[in-house]
Amino acid sequence: MGEAAQDRTCGDCGMCCKLMGVKAIDKAPHVWCGHFRKGAGCGIYAERPRACADFSCYWLRAPNLDDRWRPDRARFVLHRENDGQALVVEVDPASPDAWRRAPFYDTFKAWAARGAPKGLTLNVLVGQRGYEILPDRDVDYGLVREIPA
Repeated sequence: MGEAAQDRTCGDCGMCCKLMGVKAIDKAPHVWCGHFRKGAGCGIYAERPRACADFSCYWLRAPNLDDRWRPDRARFVLHRENDGQALVVEVDPASPDAWRRAPFYDTFKAWAARGAPKGLTLNVLVGQRGYEILPDRDVDYGLVREIPA
């Protein structure tokens, strides 16, 4: 996607530090990482695992997405998978319907309509449940992953 949006930083967001699992440090998804400190960020940033270093928050790189889309405000993290062929909406289980709120849902539908002819997918993960947003409907795939307790 190119350079990060001008002057955009994580700030005190850290939503990826809650939602994403990191095997290298036995960090389960949907719980705050023990190394994250609000206002200070990652306590092991210089030595963070490769999965953390490689993670690319879509909001940081998308100048067209305003501050409503910042993960801690939107209650989801956007990231790409499958060599950029899939956009994943990883939703905070504490706000399971966040992806359906305005302006997010209408934007997702528009993205799905533009991406479908190119073979791109837009997937939503809410806890163990998975959805695919298509231009004309949403597909509920049910339970698609196991979340360790």
